Amino acid sequence: MIEFENAYLRLWVDNDLNLLYSEWQRPVSSQEYREGNLLLLQTLSENSVQNWIADSERLGDVSLEDQQWTLQELTPKFAQTKLTKLARIGGEDTGSHARFEQFMNKVEPIYIGNIQIRQFVTYKGAADWIGDVAV
Repeated sequence: MIEFENAYLRLWVDNDLNLLYSEWQRPVSSQEYREGNLLLLQTLSENSVQNWIADSERLGDVSLEDQQWTLQELTPKFAQTKLTKLARIGGEDTGSHARFEQFMNKVEPIYIGNIQIRQFVTYKGAADWIGDVAV
């Protein structure tokens, strides 16, 4: 198992389950957002992970500039990995869910390819959808 943690991001990879789990620890600056996402991309690529549970409940709002960066720079690279399922945990914040849905409407027709993406309120819901993940 591979593990990493800093002040704003925690992640682990279970190669037996082909699973990356990431959790934003707090709202982040633009620099932290980009550095964290580049680390996640590197982790996905280096470990040929197929399933990702991304806990964004504490991430906070992402600036329009960082959304554009994600759309133009990051998302096409995610689509080139082995990723097949992304389960995003947004918690109870319905505004967060709505903003993510708006973002996905921009991304999906262009970059997503074969990646299935869903949002969840809890880890259990995300893990159940991914399948074969202990809760």
